[in-house]
Amino acid sequence: MARPTTASLAALRENLPPFSQAVTPSPEFNDFCQYYGIHFANRWSGVEHRIGSVRSGQYSLAVHSYQQGGATSNLLLVHGYLDHSGLFGELIEYGLNSGCNVVIFDLPGHGLSSGEPAAIDDFKEYSRAISCVLAAAGLPDLPWWAMAQSTGCSALMEFSRSTNWPFRATVFLAPLIRPKGWRKIRVAHALLHRLIDGTKRNFSDNSSNKNFLTFIRQDPLQSKKISVRWVGALKRWLEDLPMRDLGLGPILVLQGDADETVAWRWNMRKLLLLIPQSEISYLEGAGHHLANESLSIRCDYMKKIDDYLSTTSVFHVGTRARF
Repeated sequence: MARPTTASLAALRENLPPFSQAVTPSPEFNDFCQYYGIHFANRWSGVEHRIGSVRSGQYSLAVHSYQQGGATSNLLLVHGYLDHSGLFGELIEYGLNSGCNVVIFDLPGHGLSSGEPAAIDDFKEYSRAISCVLAAAGLPDLPWWAMAQSTGCSALMEFSRSTNWPFRATVFLAPLIRPKGWRKIRVAHALLHRLIDGTKRNFSDNSSNKNFLTFIRQDPLQSKKISVRWVGALKRWLEDLPMRDLGLGPILVLQGDADETVAWRWNMRKLLLLIPQSEISYLEGAGHHLANESLSIRCDYMKKIDDYLSTTSVFHVGTRARF
């Protein structure tokens, strides 16, 4: 499958229909989905894939919906910083195999959504995006649960501060509160934020999945810099985040002990203040990008998710994802 070009991606972004009018993907969108491995409607009978745009403030968000007959729950997936929906095929497949309808969208400034690449002024914009996508999803009236990676977890935490929590179960993968080296990052931001708009991104080995690491370095939707605006938004979010119970109820937190992206030891302590009923499970040898870790690590933590969901009111079939 040919790698998408800057021009073809811009055309896809401009031609996204409103989600309320979305139909099955066009041939161009099918090519995009095949390249990223998220063309499940073509691979599985009984799965309907819709893609369209949802307005959220100044942003136009790219939203994917996968529906299947006989689903027993709805799953919202929220990706991390510098990611997009196309990189979450493993989790989309897990959700479908588990009897869920699945919704995933590109955060502002990511993937096929509008906005300056990888930039944001306020984490409330992430929260608003989640609200707008849930309102527009149009899925059957089934229990909702959510799974998020890294900054997606931060977005859900911010979302919880402004709404009645709609999810009966929640899974956090390597949640971001502080990144590793946060003190140095804050000092650099204070000195440079008026002088530069970003710093060069260095692709780290954030997974033991070598195929993923190779793919991500060639992905045309990857930002080549870290936005200074985003760092400022993270700084303000952390300053405003109350270190008390957010009221999310029992959630499952999965954290790799080889994560070099977030300050995970500090984060886990703070997470227990924010979500006291968290069940934290550490994954030996796992890096930061748990959504695209090795097969053995994914199988391990998906069994943990199965076990966790079996204790909630989200009915879970318990079938194993086909990797």
